[in-house]
Amino acid sequence: MDLRIEPTKISGVRRRTPRLAASARLTGRGRGSEKRRWIGSGPPRRTSPARALVVAHTRSRVMSSALASARLSALVAPASTRALGCEATRRVRARSRARVSAPANRRRDGRFVPRASSDDAEDLTTGLAHAEYLRSVAAITPPAELGALVAVLQAQGGEVVAPSARDGLHPLCIPLATREEDTVCLKVSQEDGVTLEVVAVSERVHLSLLARTCAEYVHKAMVQEEAALLEAEADEADDAARPVASAAGAVGASLYESGAFATLGKDLPVYLTLRVGKFPDAMEALTQKHLDKHDEMSAFVTCDLYKSTFGAWGRPHWYLSNVYDDLGRAEEARDCARFALTDCEWSTLGNGDDLDACLRRSGWGDKSVDEIKAIIDTRRGPNRDAFDGPRTDAQVAEELALCLLDKLAFKELTVKESIQRLAECYSTAEKASLAKLVMSAYSL
Repeated sequence: MDLRIEPTKISGVRRRTPRLAASARLTGRGRGSEKRRWIGSGPPRRTSPARALVVAHTRSRVMSSALASARLSALVAPASTRALGCEATRRVRARSRARVSAPANRRRDGRFVPRASSDDAEDLTTGLAHAEYLRSVAAITPPAELGALVAVLQAQGGEVVAPSARDGLHPLCIPLATREEDTVCLKVSQEDGVTLEVVAVSERVHLSLLARTCAEYVHKAMVQEEAALLEAEADEADDAARPVASAAGAVGASLYESGAFATLGKDLPVYLTLRVGKFPDAMEALTQKHLDKHDEMSAFVTCDLYKSTFGAWGRPHWYLSNVYDDLGRAEEARDCARFALTDCEWSTLGNGDDLDACLRRSGWGDKSVDEIKAIIDTRRGPNRDAFDGPRTDAQVAEELALCLLDKLAFKELTVKESIQRLAECYSTAEKASLAKLVMSAYSL
């Protein structure tokens, strides 16, 4: 087949269009007696240059609109539309058809807020704003139960807050709702992969673990509500008496079957531990139950399970220290208190009073953070470097980041003073997503 290219000019733009030669369009038995037959259904239609330009321009506009819709849909669509309910799903789909016309970022209250982080009232109550913030700022796929978690927090009396309201808050926390004495947040951690833990933040920097996942918190809240109804002998069929279950919606129905707690007939801490998950308050309640029966061995076994389940948190070690102290075993109490300070982040012990008491029991109450860190380092022995080997820049940066977080809990530094240095540490430690999350809380 002979294929020649002829130049064509349309509105001042020179382009090349293929034109089939006569030998390619004709078929026949002989050169002299060949019959002209067009290949295809008929002779090709001639398109004027003006019409070709209009068609090309229209096609370009359609493709641009489709790309814009696809980008917006990928940005704001939740991980599970079921978690937000039918009404929220309708809003998400409506937003996915809109065109992106606003700038990528905007300044609010002296800080940059990503465009994907919407603080509108409707988006806050459905959890959509928090899901957008997790995607755009923390680079984390939001959990499917996030919308149900936000709804449950409202049913429990919490007031939903914007995820960008992080001024003075723990740098790794994203706020969800405020309560009377604390703020419920999602804490971003990269200890064993990226995890989102539900925590209560008191005094802006001290953390108490509420649940390891959003699903566990929703599940636990539904069981607690049913337990309270059984204790009050209320009518379980009344939806008004079950606001948490109503708020959880389809997500709650998939997690918990109504009446399961009453059917099993166990105490609430036992049921939560067996059927829902491990929770700090439930583990402490089980330990106290054994202590009330003077069964110290069972209490220590429960504490060991408590520590192994939440090893990165200081609260289990501080709680065990209190158990030893109540039993008159002062040396073991001191050792557990020191372990909570040497191997855990100080903000995870509970509140400021718990941290002060832990420092005093350890014998370090009158020392600064750097002095305590120096004591801890010398206790490793003179040949510690020979056992540990040379440390990389990433390891040194991670240790410095932990030291900065401890200074926040100890009130030696403010959040604003430590943000930039903390972000630099995470960047050096090759944790770019954490560095971005920390810097997004910076306010001018």
